[in-house]
Amino acid sequence: MIIVDSDSWIFAENANSEEHELAAQKLKGVFSHDSFGINVIITSEVFHILSRILTPTEASLRTTNILEHPLAQWLDFSSEMVVGAIKLSKESKIRINDALIAQQAIAMKAAVLTDNLKDFGKVKGLKVIPLR
Repeated sequence: MIIVDSDSWIFAENANSEEHELAAQKLKGVFSHDSFGINVIITSEVFHILSRILTPTEASLRTTNILEHPLAQWLDFSSEMVVGAIKLSKESKIRINDALIAQQAIAMKAAVLTDNLKDFGKVKGLKVIPLR
């Protein structure tokens, strides 16, 4: 499984972004080889940013399409993951949302597809698939 970070979804859903084609191609690659993980953090970030770029109605439709994709696997956070993410955020000096995604990926032995190498690259033991 690959956890697709919100930045990759946002680029893929925004035809005006410089990274649109690259993100769309990377996602096609994920879809052809693996399932993808999605969680409440990624969903909220995607919807929030797409609402600002597009319209709330269009953002709702596109976010729902991601959630209902046949290869999507909904990932919940255990309390242990959240505690681990808080520690990871403090130690790695990354935002809590990124720490939650990273901690979940580590716990599930999953990779993270992201353009945010600056933060995710600080996390020891995390397999990162760079968008670029």
